[in-house]
Amino acid sequence: MNFHGVNFYSKQPQKIFEFYKALGFRVVQEKESDDYFGAALALTDQKEPLMWIWTVPEDKEQPCCNHLYFTTSGKVYEIYDNIKAAGIECPEPIKTFWGGTELILTDPDGNTVLFV
Repeated sequence: MNFHGVNFYSKQPQKIFEFYKALGFRVVQEKESDDYFGAALALTDQKEPLMWIWTVPEDKEQPCCNHLYFTTSGKVYEIYDNIKAAGIECPEPIKTFWGGTELILTDPDGNTVLFV
C-alpha cells in the first residue's frame, strides 16, 4: 500500500489553493474547470503525494476538516520565517512537552497543518 495524496473539499477552493501555494507547495495541476476546480499541489519534492483541491457544491455540506502532518528535519523556525514572509498570519512555533518544536497553522477552511 502506498500513500498517494489527500483530497481537500472546499467551498472556497481558489482561496485554499492560493494559501498552500503561498506556503511553497509546488503546483502540479492548475484549475481544470469552474464546475469542480480540481487543482493539485505536491506535498513533497517528489511527484507524490499530492493534495487535490475540489469544489464543494453550494447545495452540499462541506466534509470535516483535514489535518496535514509534515516533518521538517529541525527546520520549524525556517519554515515559520518563510510563512511569515509569504504574508500568511500564523502563531510562533511552540516547544512541546516531549521536547520537540511544533508549528500549528490553520488554513482558511479550518484545516490544521502541523510542522514538526
